[in-house]
Amino acid sequence: MIATHLHNDTVINVAQLLKARVGAVRTVTVQLDDFALDEDLRVRKLEAELRLTRIASGILVTGEVKITSPQVCARCLTEFEGTYSESFEAEFWPSIDVFTGLPLPAPTDDEIFVIDENHQLDLREILRQVAILAQPIKPVCGPDCPGFQSLLPGHEDVGDSRLAVLQALLEERTD
Repeated sequence: MIATHLHNDTVINVAQLLKARVGAVRTVTVQLDDFALDEDLRVRKLEAELRLTRIASGILVTGEVKITSPQVCARCLTEFEGTYSESFEAEFWPSIDVFTGLPLPAPTDDEIFVIDENHQLDLREILRQVAILAQPIKPVCGPDCPGFQSLLPGHEDVGDSRLAVLQALLEERTD
């Protein structure tokens, strides 16, 4: 059975899914506004379409995260809103057995997340990591970006600035 739920928080109760048979699926949409990635980096909007699948060890979360964040173009230094997406998957293991209430061993792998003792799966850290990965190293405002030429007053666009010397030589030769 697939159920879709909309969350504006990163915490999801997965007790029922942990009681389900292996292979059971729950889909979730998470929408967050003004999500902090670290002290200096925030995204204006984060939207995640997620699939939570019951696996033998816990829950496998797969999905795609789409973020909108303020950026500064690496070419022309214009501020703009950039939208980026990144796919991911992550395992979440329960810390307490949902049937007996007994503690379970913690995962030894740092890449596996833990479901708390109240069967709450918190997506905050994985969404933060994925959103950071989705950020471009050198954001560009768009395909029509004028580049650094737009920063120089009275500069005529000569195309690739590395070829300006060759252009000058050609102009001298035709004079």
